[in-house]
Amino acid sequence: MKHKRILILEDEMLQALDLSELLSMEGYETQIADNYERGIQAIESFEPHLVMCDINLKANATGIDFAKEISKHYPQIQFIFITAITKSSIIEEAQQTDPLNYIVKPWKEDQIKVTVQMAFNYIATKQKNNSAIETLTLSEYKIVKLIAQQKSTKEIAAILFVSESTVKNHRHNIVQKLNLSNEKNSLLKWAANNADI
Repeated sequence: MKHKRILILEDEMLQALDLSELLSMEGYETQIADNYERGIQAIESFEPHLVMCDINLKANATGIDFAKEISKHYPQIQFIFITAITKSSIIEEAQQTDPLNYIVKPWKEDQIKVTVQMAFNYIATKQKNNSAIETLTLSEYKIVKLIAQQKSTKEIAAILFVSESTVKNHRHNIVQKLNLSNEKNSLLKWAANNADI
């Protein structure tokens, strides 16, 4: 994927500009929209691969409403929510749109870089239609890529900003989804043999 386009849907302009500058420095093409209507227009004109979306927007419609609407018409476009909201009912509603990730503000630069890089790897893999990987969530996909780099559970937890127990749970789920044996290094062997996923 030569040009990687990201739409930033964020009504706080300073935050949107910070995010845009960071992503541009990483080589991504970005465009900013500050409300639902401008976001819809940007989808049609800019044709992003990925939307980084705040949930609270100044108008009546939310970022979740936006994700639901876009997913109906452009199912190939992926979403990452970036929001200050940590209320469980809102998180559950956001998860129903099947986002690639949910980042709580204030975000860290490394967190954004890793998340976006992994998102585009995931998008590219989906386009290649690798059936084994199709079954994995983005979080599981990230972990497989890091296992292929011989990272330990502790290192993976630090890189992905999650607990070690979360990584262990994901590893277990990945083994199940890929129908791997229960031998100790089966996932490491599979990841090493499929390092180009």
